[in-house]
Amino acid sequence: MIILTKLICIDLDGTLLDDEKRISERDKEAIDCAKKHGIHITVFTGRNYYAALPYLQELGIEIPVVFQNGALIATPSAHQIFRLITLNSEIAVQVVRLCAQRGLYPVVYESFFSKKDMIVQKDYQGPFEKYFMFNQHRIRKVDSLEKMLHQTESIAEIAIVGKDTLVEELVQNLSSKIDGFTPVKNQHIDGEIFMEIFGRDVGKEIALDFLTELFDLNLSEVAYIGDNYNDLKIMQKVGFPVAMANAPQDVKTVARFVTSSNNESGVSRAIEKIMGAIE
Repeated sequence: MIILTKLICIDLDGTLLDDEKRISERDKEAIDCAKKHGIHITVFTGRNYYAALPYLQELGIEIPVVFQNGALIATPSAHQIFRLITLNSEIAVQVVRLCAQRGLYPVVYESFFSKKDMIVQKDYQGPFEKYFMFNQHRIRKVDSLEKMLHQTESIAEIAIVGKDTLVEELVQNLSSKIDGFTPVKNQHIDGEIFMEIFGRDVGKEIALDFLTELFDLNLSEVAYIGDNYNDLKIMQKVGFPVAMANAPQDVKTVARFVTSSNNESGVSRAIEKIMGAIE
């Protein structure tokens, strides 16, 4: 069997994890099979370190992993940190002020390695309620996000949740005034966007350069399996982009192969396709 792909990068939520946040046995078997054929397997996720760690341990991944859309690259043991890009708190303060003017919902992610890293002023109501309910253990409330931000020089990121047009307008407004940040569109549900604001030069597609250099690979030797907007740029970059069946059409359009959904062990079918086991 001749396998051209030497590195497979897999997203977590909506891709490797089903809707109950579990990895299927079939997907784990496919990952193990790929490893036995000499393919490097790692994870590229929007999650922070501790939110992703149990899955990395379950899969036995030991090579560097991309967390928080590329703002952090580290080994699962965290004995090695290869990249850590923070966001200046002054930029986050401006985001909080602009959110207040537009009725948008900001979420401050204080640290890459804090287990209770999400800071808010009030409860969220809207189409992303499931996300906030699932991450309730990570959330703490403060009276003033702005006051909290004035007490630190930098944070991991800040997210903006709300009506798509208002969020995009806010990002354009901010871009016209300052630089030093990277907007990453994560999800779009029922007219609302979950937009993340990171420090300069953050993105899964940028983080990929580190992995290709580490393993001395060409982009043509890399496969990526993903399901959402924060996967678009890296999928446009790799040799074998795979989209999940549950991905939006914009993501499917750039894929070389559309696999089954995250609830149907779509990752295993994608790996079989990458390895040439299915046509």
